[in-house]
Amino acid sequence: MPLPRQGLPVDLDQPPPLQRPEELKTPPQRITQRLSLEEQLAELNRVVLETRTVPALGKGDVLNISVYDEPDLSVMSVPVRPYGMISFPLIGDVQAAGRTVDELTLSVTERLGQFVIQPKVSVIVQQFNSLNYTISGEVSKPGVYPLITDVRLTEAVAKAGGFNKGQFRASSVELADLSTAFISRNGRLVPVNFTRLFRQGDLRFDISLQSGDYINIPSGLSKEVYIVGEVNTPALFAFREEMPMSRTLALADGFTREADIKRVHIVRGALSNPELIISNFKDVLDGKAQDVQLQPGDIVYVPPTTFSKWSQMLSYIVPTITALQTGIILSNSVSGSSSSN
Repeated sequence: MPLPRQGLPVDLDQPPPLQRPEELKTPPQRITQRLSLEEQLAELNRVVLETRTVPALGKGDVLNISVYDEPDLSVMSVPVRPYGMISFPLIGDVQAAGRTVDELTLSVTERLGQFVIQPKVSVIVQQFNSLNYTISGEVSKPGVYPLITDVRLTEAVAKAGGFNKGQFRASSVELADLSTAFISRNGRLVPVNFTRLFRQGDLRFDISLQSGDYINIPSGLSKEVYIVGEVNTPALFAFREEMPMSRTLALADGFTREADIKRVHIVRGALSNPELIISNFKDVLDGKAQDVQLQPGDIVYVPPTTFSKWSQMLSYIVPTITALQTGIILSNSVSGSSSSN
């Protein structure tokens, strides 16, 4: 059931009435906080530490299970079956999927203790087949990849065939816009400086991936604008010349009741180190404040009245953009499969 819309002060299909010359209107607030290299690395290390998880086992994983001083109870290449179970001598089926290695080790030890005095069980993952990450955008082979072993960001790009290239004036050029590339982990932005890593070879930004990571490499030729937040229809739209914020917001089909239209944020540049443009949309419509001309790649975010910090807003923006882009990937995948049949 769609959320009720806020009434709009004027018809957004028409330009707002000019009550005073544009240069006399209140300009939007611009906030540019450029972090130093040391600050970027400190923030990256903090987020990586806070988002680090122990992977759970899943179907298709292969395990080596041994019991100290009990050679008959050592079994190699034990598969986690489709229903999440493994089989082990003496104790039969054991639930493995959804448990960590330590949790499975404890379970096997407890059940084996009925037959063996103080068993010392060791569980080692021979191969993770249930873990994966996604890479999309300007790479040769975008898609979902298995995280069988430790994979770093540079390896992930290499496995995807590297960045796409095109021809410009008889020269080969990369199409990737590394300045706006990002990694999302469990809905949270991991602030990797892609430009520093791939252009300058700074391996301090070459983080290890975790299952579920989403890597997006936008196109330098892409001309899209995102509208997210407290709007009825979050979406991305093709950029057009002379695309003011006021008319663009009309494409989102109105606001929710929680929308704070006096603090509309335009996010420009890298999500980890952006320029923020804060506009009072109500004053724009009333002709009191300057409109904002959007640029390709801009994210127009309408916050709820309860959000006041950029970190809170970012926690909403990243999952929404990821969902929108994932929807496009799935749509393209279905279309490609249909056309091939």
